[in-house]
Amino acid sequence: MGATEKGEYCRTWWPTALGLLVFSIPTLSAATELGYGLGYSAVHSNNMALSSTDPRADWLNVAKGKLAWQENNLRNFSARVYSQLEYDDYQHQVFSNQTLFTLNSAATWMIKPQSLSWTAEDYYGQVPIIPFATITPNNIQNVNVFTTGPNVLVHVDPLNTLAFGARYDNFHAGVANNNSNRVGGFVGWLYQYSPITVFSLNYHGEHTKYTQNVAVSGYSRQDLFLRMNTHLQDTAWIADLGGTWLNQRLNQTGRGNVNGVYARLLASHRLTERSTVDVTAMSAITDTEDAILSAEAVGGIASGTTVGTDIYRQDSVSATYTYSRGYSTDSVNLFDQKLKYYTAPLDQQQTGADVQLGYRLSGMLLGNIFGSYVRSRFYESSVINRIGQEGAGLTYEARPNIFLGLEGQVTRQRSNAAANSYSEKRIVLSISYYSNFAFVNAGNVVPSLMEQDNIARDIMYSR
Repeated sequence: MGATEKGEYCRTWWPTALGLLVFSIPTLSAATELGYGLGYSAVHSNNMALSSTDPRADWLNVAKGKLAWQENNLRNFSARVYSQLEYDDYQHQVFSNQTLFTLNSAATWMIKPQSLSWTAEDYYGQVPIIPFATITPNNIQNVNVFTTGPNVLVHVDPLNTLAFGARYDNFHAGVANNNSNRVGGFVGWLYQYSPITVFSLNYHGEHTKYTQNVAVSGYSRQDLFLRMNTHLQDTAWIADLGGTWLNQRLNQTGRGNVNGVYARLLASHRLTERSTVDVTAMSAITDTEDAILSAEAVGGIASGTTVGTDIYRQDSVSATYTYSRGYSTDSVNLFDQKLKYYTAPLDQQQTGADVQLGYRLSGMLLGNIFGSYVRSRFYESSVINRIGQEGAGLTYEARPNIFLGLEGQVTRQRSNAAANSYSEKRIVLSISYYSNFAFVNAGNVVPSLMEQDNIARDIMYSR
């Protein structure tokens, strides 16, 4: 059964409403970029069901459409939309045919420059139902996260600025029983310490209510932290340090308090005009909704994302090197992430790396190689999965905007849970049309414009 058939459909009225809002605003300008793509792929796998005991070969027909739009009229409006619609047809019905939709969109309307703005963001995609089981079409569900609200800046004097804001969030999962609504606000004091450094004191408060009968009916949360934001010519970094105070409302046992340190570091250094190094480290209390909003992938399942009503402490670190060639982007990423849940038996740790390299072999022929390795440990179930993948591909521009593709990949997963172990070899033949190949496919790697719900994003408005 496909992801869109499992449980109730994940409501699509939030992304639809946002899309209508974005496309109805008449701000198209020279800063507007619009692209689209259509494609078909024939996929052959020697183990389509990723089975450990009964590997069956099958053909998969994939029809795909992509739409990308970006508006950079920073004076009064900026937005981006990356979306993909995919239909999967399994020739021998190893799985039921399915339709998948993904959306990564955000918009900021500057109502009064440097004083009042309104932001909205929507993410729609798929995540696992059972995190420690093999990810197949039977083990994914649709999720949608929508957030919107105003930002207000009051410039007290050239060095001091007060920031206020409010947010409404809606989270919906197609199978998991934890749909929620959230309201909150923030206030901050920003001090321009130097031309390159801003210090700020920030307070956030929010109230989350789950709309269905689950073990946790909701929670209230408060965050208080100091921030240092520095931008040099080739280096930028943000450092946060503070605390979180959270009160859960438990349906059976009453209330439970969770307190902890909040610490985060984001650093980026430009090595050359084409290459950068990014480092992130975080220790914080968070939940599924925040994890999905900060996901960077729109064209696939967010790795390590677990849908549950519980909150958890995330301790993570990652380092990424990227090199842009214009026609492709090389990247090397290393990461380690540990999630400690406060009530649900889902404690887990993921450690791994992935590499993607591309090269223009001739004027019309691009080659790429890729590989990844992830070790996942789930503590309560004692399950340890180790999955590795390597592959290579060729893309040939047969005519302007028409591309032919050939890709091969091998995936192996080894696990102490026998049912999770499998190996698969896959060949992909594709033909596609892209109005702008690099721009339309940038949605697979572009970070969220509103990665977090705090006043960091408002600093740029005060400059």
